[in-house]
Amino acid sequence: MIVANWDYKITASKAVDAYKTATKYFEKYGSIGTALQNHIGRDTGLYTFFAGFNNNEHFGEIDDKISYDEDFQKEMEPYFEITSWEKMNFYTPRLHNMEPDPGVKNCFAFWNFSHEDEDLILKDSETFFKYWMDAGANGGTVGQLRGSQNNWGFGIRFQSMKDYGKAQDKLDQDGVWANHKNFFDGITWHGFNLSRVLESNWD
Repeated sequence: MIVANWDYKITASKAVDAYKTATKYFEKYGSIGTALQNHIGRDTGLYTFFAGFNNNEHFGEIDDKISYDEDFQKEMEPYFEITSWEKMNFYTPRLHNMEPDPGVKNCFAFWNFSHEDEDLILKDSETFFKYWMDAGANGGTVGQLRGSQNNWGFGIRFQSMKDYGKAQDKLDQDGVWANHKNFFDGITWHGFNLSRVLESNWD
C-alpha cells in the first residue's frame, strides 16, 4: 500500500465540502480510502487529503482517470479557486499496526525524521508501538516518505487528543526514551504534528 497526501490551505467552511466532492471520484475509480485531517504543530493551519492505493501503478491509473474526468474538474473548480497548495508526498508503511476503527474521528501524533539505519528504525519502532499502545494509543505506523531514502514518518493514533496527552505525559514521566539513546542520537528531526480526522471513508 502507498498513501498519497496533499497538504493545502482552504477556507475552513469549505474544507469538508471539498473533501466530500473529491472523495466521490476517488471512490468511483477505486482508491482504498480517503481521509481529511487538519493540523497543529509544524503544519498548523493546513489540511491534508489522504488517499490510499495498492501500489504506484494503482495511483497512476486513478490519477489518470480523475485528471481527465470533466465532471471532476467542473465540480472541484470552485474549491481549487480558494485552495493554496503547499506540498504533496507519498508515504509507504513499513510497519503498520492499526486495526480499522470505523466511525471514530481519531487523532494522530506524527514525527518526521531522517535516520540512516533502517534495521534499527524498524526494530525500535516495534518497541515504541508497544510503549504507546500500552499507554492508550490504538494504532501505530512507521514508513518512508518519498524524496529521500532516509526520510521517515512515525505516527501514533488515539481516539482523542486527551488520550494522546495522557500517553505523552506517562511516557515522558517513565523516562522510556533514555533507553533508546543510540537510536535518537542518529536522528535528524524535520517536524512534529498533531492532527485530527475531520472526515474519513477509510475502514
